Amino acid sequence: MTPPNNAKVYEGELADFWFEEDGILCAVSKMIPRTLEKQKANYNLIREITGNKRVCLLADNTLTYEQDEATSKYMAREIPNVFKAMAVISRTVFGQAVSDTFLYYHGTPVPIKTFKDEIEAKEWLRLYLNA
Repeated sequence: MTPPNNAKVYEGELADFWFEEDGILCAVSKMIPRTLEKQKANYNLIREITGNKRVCLLADNTLTYEQDEATSKYMAREIPNVFKAMAVISRTVFGQAVSDTFLYYHGTPVPIKTFKDEIEAKEWLRLYLNA
């Protein structure tokens, strides 16, 4: 997943972000260990980017890193405060497994769905843009 040429890219330690024209926030994860402190900083960056408004997120977890239990619990608590819905794309078994494991242990605090296709993921997220 790559940003359009005209998109402003926000570089974070755990992911790079940009907005699509329709308002979907896109993120491409980086292969960096997810600690509680880094995840808190990541959500603070997202809040800064979004003006503290909940958004629909399209996340590419192809390159990602698993998180410890404390970080995972924090994410589960914070996701509903940051996102309306999340579509997760992964082109690796590991990225898919990280997503599936999170969902297994924490459920879906907001609508969350995994995809292999970016177009399908965006179509699904558009259902939640005005929620």
